[in-house]
Amino acid sequence: MRLLYLTHNIAWKGGGVFYTAYHQGRHLVARGHEVTLMCVSPKAKVRFHEYMSEGVRIIETPDLLQGKARTGWDPWDILQRICYLRHSHYDLVHGYESRPVVALPALYLKHRKNIPMVLTWADWFGHGGKGSERGRYLKLVMDPLETFCEDFFYPRADRCIVMGTPLLEHALSLGLDPNRMMNLLHGCDPERIKVISIQDARDNISRFSLPQKGTVFGYLGVLRESSAELLFKAFSLIRPHINGQCKLLFIGNHKLNLSEYIPSELREDVIQTGWLSYQDVNLCLSACDILMLPLKKVLATDNVWPSKLNDYLAAGRPVLATNMRILTSVFEKYQVGLLATDEPQAYADACLHLLGNPSICVGMGQNARQLAEGDLSWSSIVDRLEQFYTGLISTYH
Repeated sequence: MRLLYLTHNIAWKGGGVFYTAYHQGRHLVARGHEVTLMCVSPKAKVRFHEYMSEGVRIIETPDLLQGKARTGWDPWDILQRICYLRHSHYDLVHGYESRPVVALPALYLKHRKNIPMVLTWADWFGHGGKGSERGRYLKLVMDPLETFCEDFFYPRADRCIVMGTPLLEHALSLGLDPNRMMNLLHGCDPERIKVISIQDARDNISRFSLPQKGTVFGYLGVLRESSAELLFKAFSLIRPHINGQCKLLFIGNHKLNLSEYIPSELREDVIQTGWLSYQDVNLCLSACDILMLPLKKVLATDNVWPSKLNDYLAAGRPVLATNMRILTSVFEKYQVGLLATDEPQAYADACLHLLGNPSICVGMGQNARQLAEGDLSWSSIVDRLEQFYTGLISTYH
């Protein structure tokens, strides 16, 4: 199959569905398919930039907007993508989310070239989702715009892939045909995130001065303000109950000024790594006793899959998360950690319960790794995706 993937993310920046598309693409390439992935260039305003990465052809498209506006809204980018694609042929086009730079070129190929069109719905932006978390004036513009894109474009795709049961139910409430949808979560990468013992991991990242015998809690990636508040309040309640050294490790670029959130008495117990290579991310995750996923319960967090969880699972450590609807079935079925309410005391109590039961923690870590190697591995995800594509193409012509 010759597959075209369209995303609205800047290449290699900040996660998002770019990485979902990329990992699915590289696994499909390994199975003999051709995959082209279009994404937004970090800086280019006029020229395209093409290169190969693990067999995936990456095309970075020019965009005139700046900063947070460089996320799938630029008419120039839309026009450039359509012009670029008008002489191309693919067996299927797969767009990730419903931003205009994704959906409009996909619709062009569907109607002008009779190419089957798939859209993935991974994030809840409209209908009071993430769009409602922006500043007051930006929200007045973006929330209706995001809502329109979701309501207008998803029903016009030949097939829709939703990431999690909550989004599936939301799509059904908008009238999407259940026979044209599939529920498919973000995958884990057990080949790149290895299981490493806590001792070996701490020995190999000595520059962060992690305690050899102490307790380390880890958080990976971008941190919301509400999550920072919850995490530090809970940590303040946990710390007095732990003998010896105890550290809170922020892995990667969290994009917040943590000095605004860290209580003065805890400053020496907080470690920030900054940007890391993927190998060092693996070591930092493995150096932790418990991996933390604190999210205040709002529409978006309650219903959107947190992709950092996939790396947590692959590292084989127990996960302490807040009780989000998107997580309930996975935690109940696979026993990979605990869920607590989004109140500091409840979150702290759940953490202390885990620390007080080390055998349970070991079992949860083993379950997490088994899930990462099994049902949530990229290999298993792509098995289903490949069959989904084949079925659509066979019925389309």
